[in-house]
Amino acid sequence: MSSFTSPRRSSAGALSGILYVLLFVAGLVISGITAPSGPFATPYSSDDVVRKYLLADPAALHRSLQVGALFQLLSALALLAFVPWLTEFVGRHGTPVRAGVVRAAGGASGVLLVLSASVGWVLSLLGNAADLPVSRALMDLAFITGAAPAIGTLGVVLWQVSRTALVSRALPAWVAWSGLALSAASMLSLLSLVAEPATLLIPVGRYVGFLWFVAVSLTLWRRDGGTPSTGRSGTTVGVAAPAPAS
Repeated sequence: MSSFTSPRRSSAGALSGILYVLLFVAGLVISGITAPSGPFATPYSSDDVVRKYLLADPAALHRSLQVGALFQLLSALALLAFVPWLTEFVGRHGTPVRAGVVRAAGGASGVLLVLSASVGWVLSLLGNAADLPVSRALMDLAFITGAAPAIGTLGVVLWQVSRTALVSRALPAWVAWSGLALSAASMLSLLSLVAEPATLLIPVGRYVGFLWFVAVSLTLWRRDGGTPSTGRSGTTVGVAAPAPAS
């Protein structure tokens, strides 16, 4: 039996970056459809708005929060599956230090999304049975873990991957430059923890960043699926060199 696997099949994991985007967007759409009508509460909303949000339609809110939590959890797992591909890319074309940063920051972002989804699930179980301060605390915790910190740490990943791609020219130039711009917006979104206007950077880092993830995921899949991996020296990895003629 041959020990070699199909290059296209072996590189299918690179598509987990697209799966991360699709699952997250699906969660937003489905939870939005099932959400109760009425005001939408944010951490910056007044207590009156939060109370109306929680009491408008508890059954619909329960379904919306649970569906959103499920898809966000699945999306986070897909992101964690994609991080090793980004780590390998930076390690191949950059330095081990940068690769380690990608692994740590990408893992942290995925874990924060898992935590945010878990808190959202707990909030769906409490519904209107919890006191307003408890509900607000859970809503704030879900936001603080799933928004700026998750996006900010992912911005570190975008920076390292894009800088590596720019120097090595291993990705299209527009992907590298757009990644640098998005990484800056993502990391600056952390200012939303102290300044509400900075929350405008959160959807930039997340939703425009989705386009970057799709582009990088497709590029890695097509390149690794069509040709064997090569090291920095240009030597083909995983293919034995022919023996010299005697």
